[in-house]
Amino acid sequence: MGASGVRKRGARGISLSELLVLMACVAVLVAILLPIFSRIRSSGYQTTCAQNLQRLGSAFLLYSQDHYDYWPCPGGLRGDWTYWSQSGNGGIQSYVNQRGHKSVFCCPLMPEWKGLYNPRSYSMNSYLREPADIEYHPNRTCISIIKGIRITNIGQMSATILLFEGLPLKIDDPNSNIDYAYIYRCCNWTGVRGYSSTMYQQHTINPGQPWHGRHNNYLYTDGHLQARPPGRHTVGVLSTYKEMYEWYVDKARFEAKTWPVYQRSGAAYE
Repeated sequence: MGASGVRKRGARGISLSELLVLMACVAVLVAILLPIFSRIRSSGYQTTCAQNLQRLGSAFLLYSQDHYDYWPCPGGLRGDWTYWSQSGNGGIQSYVNQRGHKSVFCCPLMPEWKGLYNPRSYSMNSYLREPADIEYHPNRTCISIIKGIRITNIGQMSATILLFEGLPLKIDDPNSNIDYAYIYRCCNWTGVRGYSSTMYQQHTINPGQPWHGRHNNYLYTDGHLQARPPGRHTVGVLSTYKEMYEWYVDKARFEAKTWPVYQRSGAAYE
């Protein structure tokens, strides 16, 4: 009887209070582990995005080898054959041989694409033209700046941006009456997602939120990649000296002529 009684006491079930303690411990573990798993997944997306950009950078290099050291043009009027990302004669498509929402042209965090054009989440530095550093405007007669830049004319390649993660736009299509995503094929710092939460707010998707938490991926003209916060919006469409410096090709001209004008307009150094 005594031995049987011991067995009965040892075989009792879990009490309600013990069950609640166990559930509380599980909840604490879940609360601790979920952010870790989320960061791991986000880090994986950023790594894949960085690899995409580096593959595109390799395509630019191959293109230059076949075109006398010239790169394709960042962009021009609709129909021009020199768009960098197009599948025609002037772009890098033949050096990548991919298209689509899950291709090398898109960050894995790219939202559903409903555009009329091929999906693309990356944009090219618009100042990489011949001549360089000219503000492109589609209504201007600009045949002379449709050509891409010769890479030997880029002085500080490690400090000059080539490709970056662009800002998704919502544009009304008059043919179908739907909103669809679009990212400028070329732009400067104003076309970076996370640059400003107020500029273009009505026509963009999360303009103040970088692609990867607080960071975007930037590919530089020498082929190295950097993940960093986007430049800070200061006044008008201007960023800071430190940010804008990396977009302009002719650094000496920027410092001597362009920056003093921007500084008088209210742009900050940092």
